[in-house]
Amino acid sequence: MPKIYEGNSIPISDAELASLIDAYPKPASLAEYSYGTAGFRYEASLLPCVFVRMGIFSALRSASLGGEEVGVMITASHNPEPDNGMKLADSHGGMLDADWEAHAVSLANAPTSKHALALIDTLAQYAKGHNPPKDEKDGYYYHQPTKVGKLPKMVVHVGRDTRSHSPPLAALVIRAARAMGATVIDHGKVSTPMLHHFVMHANGHLLPNIIPQRCNESGYYEIMALSYAALLRTGGRSKERLPTTAKLVIDGACGIGALKIEKFGKIFAQLHAEGRTNGLPLLHTVNFPGDGPLNDSCGAEFVQKQQLPPKLFKASGVSKQYMTSFDGDADRVVFHYEDDAGKFHLLDGDKIAVLVTAFIQEEIRCIDPEEQAVKCGVVQTAYANGSSTLYLKNVVKTNVVIAKTGVKFVHAAAHHNFDVGVYFEANGHGTVLFGPKFYDFIAAAEARLRGTRRHDRANIALRRLRALPALVNQSVGDAMSDMLLVDAILYLKGWDLSTWAKLYNDMPSKQAKVKVADRTVISTNDNETAAVSPTSLQTALQSAMDTLASQETGSGPKPRCFVRPSGTEDAVRVYAEANSQRGADSLASEAMMLVYKLCGG
Repeated sequence: MPKIYEGNSIPISDAELASLIDAYPKPASLAEYSYGTAGFRYEASLLPCVFVRMGIFSALRSASLGGEEVGVMITASHNPEPDNGMKLADSHGGMLDADWEAHAVSLANAPTSKHALALIDTLAQYAKGHNPPKDEKDGYYYHQPTKVGKLPKMVVHVGRDTRSHSPPLAALVIRAARAMGATVIDHGKVSTPMLHHFVMHANGHLLPNIIPQRCNESGYYEIMALSYAALLRTGGRSKERLPTTAKLVIDGACGIGALKIEKFGKIFAQLHAEGRTNGLPLLHTVNFPGDGPLNDSCGAEFVQKQQLPPKLFKASGVSKQYMTSFDGDADRVVFHYEDDAGKFHLLDGDKIAVLVTAFIQEEIRCIDPEEQAVKCGVVQTAYANGSSTLYLKNVVKTNVVIAKTGVKFVHAAAHHNFDVGVYFEANGHGTVLFGPKFYDFIAAAEARLRGTRRHDRANIALRRLRALPALVNQSVGDAMSDMLLVDAILYLKGWDLSTWAKLYNDMPSKQAKVKVADRTVISTNDNETAAVSPTSLQTALQSAMDTLASQETGSGPKPRCFVRPSGTEDAVRVYAEANSQRGADSLASEAMMLVYKLCGG
């Protein structure tokens, strides 16, 4: 059960707030905190300063929304054990609004408590509905000091992963939020998607009616497990699970996901005892917290980047024909298996996007053959394998949009471009977003099909589509949710991982990094598929791609490469793919040479 600290909306005095901020100064070794694609993330000893300030900030964000509840998740996701960080959840359950990201960065980097208090006061006045005149000085906003006084209602949800330094960091967030008078709900150890789920469901007025409101951990498991079971039941009572998918082995990355997935096993046992749901798999979890170092030689990040099976720290004799790997905070998932010859096969986020999109569009076409009611599509990044993009366009016949790399960008693009928007980055982070037109489509279909036979194909499709918004986490990528979705689709199709893997063959690819003196020398277009500056760079890269294309044979996708500046260091990231590994390696090497030569390597 979460621990609730009731607040009174009255902040402590400015002097006390300044004292709290001064007690945790900004480290001298760190020039500036930056907010990445999913929040602040650094070596743990560098974080107390920013955690105190973000505890204050999260309370003010809730106040600015009129008391809508927000969240802070303490995690460094797939990073090594010594690192930590935080992800901020807005009231809709998704990531922090981009405008408020800038405020968060300003507060994190305020050089003194005086500067911090000025920003806090500005945000507090805004939250109270006041918009005082602002004079910008040295990058900070100042105005005549005012007593903050009572603020609107503030509620902050806090969760943390299994890292040893997460509890003291969480305590700082809780202390700071309470100092602002916020009510704080401490959920303890939870996965990142669970914390986002709690926030989304706590703001019930923002939740679609088709999704039952469940604000706590038991409700999270219940809503997901029951919608998963409902999806399985659409296969009919006579359908049986393939022997090769009877046991699903889950690599928990020695993180929080391993602890939480066990709860589903108990619910599955109950559903099996009731006798209403066929096809429930046996879940076998490996790599628990304490079995080995977090994310070390295991988990989704390692498996996807290294293209190797995870190390099993305290498990032996485990079947490897149906496996999945989570990352440290359980918001990424990839599937993998070893064939009869012992060869490793990876099914990454691109493969998940193809499977899920094809399934959803097939069900929609059973109700609306002309596909006029809702617009479906997939958002990919420049890192998506070219074979997956071609398959989506030519076989699935869906819309594909390329967005800038980073969860917040692909999530926004899926929401903006489609009524049913699927996004899965190659690393396994992704979800399916359902917009208002989808819910209107479901309501219209229910009215039209009322009274028809339950086993008519259109009716089956309706029941399948209706189960998805509750099963698929609508706020962020969720390893547990996505795992169940993929498993249900494979079960309904009668496929195992080897059948799924044969949909298309990935183009061989190569990723690399080039150190440069100043990464800002390079800029790209909006979706990072082409370099804009230096102007000569893209011309040279295109020439390298054209030369390789002229040497390759076959009808596969053309060779391509792109470069993009790192978001965290003075380096340029290089990606290349071709119809052979030799070609991909050669293209990547030439791109690296061009970056070094033209961009100050």
